[in-house]
Amino acid sequence: MSDHFLRRAIGAALPFLIWAAHFGFCYIVAAAQCTPGGWRADGPNPYLLGGVTVLALAACAWVGLAAHKRQRASQRKVFTDHVAAAGAVLSFIAIIWTGIPVLLVRGCA
Repeated sequence: MSDHFLRRAIGAALPFLIWAAHFGFCYIVAAAQCTPGGWRADGPNPYLLGGVTVLALAACAWVGLAAHKRQRASQRKVFTDHVAAAGAVLSFIAIIWTGIPVLLVRGCA
């Protein structure tokens, strides 16, 4: 396999990797902060999780716009650019869905 395949595969999977990293970080931090000996007694820090959510949304938007720009500039349509652009939209929605509890839930159960 050539290195172009690996670069294209990572580029197509990057939005999903961003979402997975955001999902894992949010739930690990929430679990760590809600344990009896946790970092905070009053639940997860909404500013920390909100900031990470905004950064993940910005990264997905950047990846999606870059893939869209490559699609528009190239005469030859590349499937991985379509996957990256569509994946960025899906991951953007998934990150918002994961970040909603930060706004709605205060404290630990």
